[in-house]
Amino acid sequence: MMKKKLLLTSIFIMFSLAAKSQVGINTSNPQGIFSVDGMKNNPTSGAPTSAQAKDDLVMTPNGNLGLGLIAPGTTLDVNGAITNRETALAVAGNAVTIPANVSLVQLTGAATSAVVITAPAAPNPGQRLIVYNNTTGGFGATLGGVTIPNGKALEYVYSNSGWRSTDGGSGTTSTNIYTADGTLTGNRIVTQGANTLAFTGTQTNAFSVDGNTLSVDAANDRVGLGTTTPDTKLTISTPDNSFGLNHTNGTVNLKTYIGGGVVSVGTTTANDLRFTTNNTQKMTITSGGNVGVGTVTPTNKLVIAGSNAQPSAQGTATTNATLRVDGSSNHALDFGTYANSPYGSYISSQNKTAAAGLPLVLNPEGGNVGINTTPGTALDVNGAITNREIVLAVSGNTVTVPPNVGQVQLTGTATGTITINAFAAPNAGQRLVVFNNTSGGFGATLNGVTVPNGKALEYVFSNSNWRSTDGGTVGVSSANIGDIKASFSVSDHGGWVKLDGRPVGGLTTTQRAAANSLGFSSYIPNASNSYLVQDGTRLGSINSNNSRVIARNQLPNFQLSGNTSSAEPTIMYDIINNNGKPATDTYSYTFLAGKIGTGTRNLDHVNTNVLHQNPHSHSFTTNSVNGGVAQQSINIQPQSLSVNMFVYLGK
Repeated sequence: MMKKKLLLTSIFIMFSLAAKSQVGINTSNPQGIFSVDGMKNNPTSGAPTSAQAKDDLVMTPNGNLGLGLIAPGTTLDVNGAITNRETALAVAGNAVTIPANVSLVQLTGAATSAVVITAPAAPNPGQRLIVYNNTTGGFGATLGGVTIPNGKALEYVYSNSGWRSTDGGSGTTSTNIYTADGTLTGNRIVTQGANTLAFTGTQTNAFSVDGNTLSVDAANDRVGLGTTTPDTKLTISTPDNSFGLNHTNGTVNLKTYIGGGVVSVGTTTANDLRFTTNNTQKMTITSGGNVGVGTVTPTNKLVIAGSNAQPSAQGTATTNATLRVDGSSNHALDFGTYANSPYGSYISSQNKTAAAGLPLVLNPEGGNVGINTTPGTALDVNGAITNREIVLAVSGNTVTVPPNVGQVQLTGTATGTITINAFAAPNAGQRLVVFNNTSGGFGATLNGVTVPNGKALEYVFSNSNWRSTDGGTVGVSSANIGDIKASFSVSDHGGWVKLDGRPVGGLTTTQRAAANSLGFSSYIPNASNSYLVQDGTRLGSINSNNSRVIARNQLPNFQLSGNTSSAEPTIMYDIINNNGKPATDTYSYTFLAGKIGTGTRNLDHVNTNVLHQNPHSHSFTTNSVNGGVAQQSINIQPQSLSVNMFVYLGK
């Protein structure tokens, strides 16, 4: 049976060759001198579709052979993939030999240096060979002087008796954009699709376009526009008076500009410029020139929109204020709006590092300040001014007024005169009002001026001291418990009680307490015909009287004495021969203090000392100094002005 089929087929082929000079296999409608319809899906007449021809093999009269098509345009025209089966070759000793009649090899194995490839000559020029270097060790493989990098594949063609790389190499390196300069002969498009295109480099000007139009500094990861030496991630270099960056949608332009020594950034169209952080617009400059912070619709040249909050405490670095003008150290100036009563707004001079407050100065270089009015003086207030009072409790009859207060109320119990200590004011003219509201009835003294109990007194700081504004000077004081004074008044007045020796029980309650505090438990002193003296005795006691008897021992310590002479006397004499007696006659000498009688003067004995007397004294008694009467007392009371004496015991 098989023989019959072969015979019939041979007869059919011969008949076809004889009749049409075409051979068709699996088709009665051959498309060339030799046509095979692999899937036998061609039509019986006419040309098959491209899909029907996909399984056809056709040889045309001009000798072209087509696979998958019916009109081959070249000697071999294939509509579909061609597989050259790969041969795996292991390198040995960093060398490998490619056998004849293969077209694709994969080099495997381990290399310790560059791999040398040996390939036999092709039987015909034009044979192609693809080599894939898949060795380990990272080394290249060289064939015909051209190296295949490790992990890469390269195609060779046999020409002019040698294997030539199809990348343009000539036996040393191939000529392409990686090895030589070139010129595009036309427009080119790189279609990446889903693939990436990356450039790597290590030079400062690793990639550039048209000189410095675009420069990529791969060494420092920078990009330059207009410069090949960018110094930041993006550097744009332009001539002076030029725009640099422009971000536009075709209608709105955001540009940068450098010219005349200044830099400008903003819109060149009539549009607002807004600044954004955290994807939220925070600041706006309108096309009309208004600036808004926290708002995109500022209605004035500067509008800052914040949240209402109470002022921050002193010593706080952060602030609740809407606006802070910050100094270079611990100083800051806050502007804000209250969240709680009294609401409204505030200006605060803040100390960021300590609890101590800092001054807020208005017009430090001069100029008037007005509150609710146009000022006519340095400070002009149309309305009431309140100096907030602070309350200070006395302790140990002493109290200290802190700095920077204008009014204090003294409270607590005093057992004696209260001493007020106050800091020197920073400037002359500062005023201080002191209200003495202590119990005990004692005054409170500041710099020699006393605030009576239950009274208020104003002081002003002048000439380095606090001065009372009641007209007194330092040392002139108001009444204080225990103070005494002389007066022409004849009775008690204003808390002043006459020192007339009356019982304490007749005084007021306040006066009795004050008298007891002074040691007057039963009677007040009687100052009649008495003088004030600090003699160390009990205060208020009456001592001594106005008459004195001087005792002998109170007289000056002296003696009455005298001498008749305290010097040795000298008596002079002359010797006279008496009545002519011989000088040898001892009875002939006469001792005279002068010339007496008659006789002959012996000129040899003139003015001769004749008598010597020792010094001596004489005692004597005088008459009685006071005339011999009994001693009397002396009235020591001077001429005086009669007044009444009073002690201040309060009301």
